[in-house]
Amino acid sequence: MGYILGIDGGGTKTTAVITRADGRLIAESTSGASSFPSVGVQKAIENLNRAISEAIENADIGNDMIFESSCFGFAGFNVPQDLMVYRKIVGNDKLKKHLNKDRLLIYNDTRIGLEAGSSAKDRIIIIAGTGSNCFGINHSGEEAGSNGWDYILADEGSGYEVSVKALRAVMRAYDGRGERTMLTGAVLGELGLDNEIGIVSWIHGKPFSKERISVFAKQVCKCAYDGDGISRKILHGEAMESVLSVITVVKKLKLSKREFDLVFVGGLFKCEKYFKDIVITELEDRFAGISFKPLVANPVEGAVKLAIDNL
Repeated sequence: MGYILGIDGGGTKTTAVITRADGRLIAESTSGASSFPSVGVQKAIENLNRAISEAIENADIGNDMIFESSCFGFAGFNVPQDLMVYRKIVGNDKLKKHLNKDRLLIYNDTRIGLEAGSSAKDRIIIIAGTGSNCFGINHSGEEAGSNGWDYILADEGSGYEVSVKALRAVMRAYDGRGERTMLTGAVLGELGLDNEIGIVSWIHGKPFSKERISVFAKQVCKCAYDGDGISRKILHGEAMESVLSVITVVKKLKLSKREFDLVFVGGLFKCEKYFKDIVITELEDRFAGISFKPLVANPVEGAVKLAIDNL
């Protein structure tokens, strides 16, 4: 019986899983990010190779083995040109000797997340984590997406977007252009700063990182629960952006009058009253056939499933 490889290549870490063709787990390993927009092509290759090499070593199946089927799910795979880059990353000299090129799949990580979260014929996934994305498949096999164009073009409904708006609210309050907000104390406390001017140095003191800025989303949720109107307004606005992304995909896939699963994943959904509940209520009012399913499985399980289906 052959071996299967599943990869979840994110902007923070990479998870590699080796299973038998029946899905039985053999080995697992993690390494750093393999999303090239986050770390660059060379670092993505290094981290991907490390995760797979360690998984092969843990599995004790020999360094010359070839996976019967493999599936890679990568963050930052948004346009056709990205596929060319990821083919180069996956096809690097060290890794390609382990892969069956006729049984090789490369997807956006939303695709493997959806596969891990639902087996329904009509299904959608909404991501509200560091970044945001929405993707779905219908009973005819048609696919559609919305949002997920990253932080410059479209990342609404994400922890990054919430955090940027929080930082701007703090500076607006400091200038006198905006209302006073609990976010000022929360942000300064998070950074260990004495005043708002220090935020400027913190922002520009290191190379840009979406993950670094997104840390403030938790503080926005806490301030919302503590009664801060600005925090509640920020979260409500981003919740409605997530709702809009889902509505858009529903329309594209013609699911408005059908039963379908909505898989939701990401840290913002942990902010139940001021984010998750808003998303659920708004969508329940619009779509009678919607079923909400939190992603409890590891997304890499979706990669394994797709690889097995491809045998």
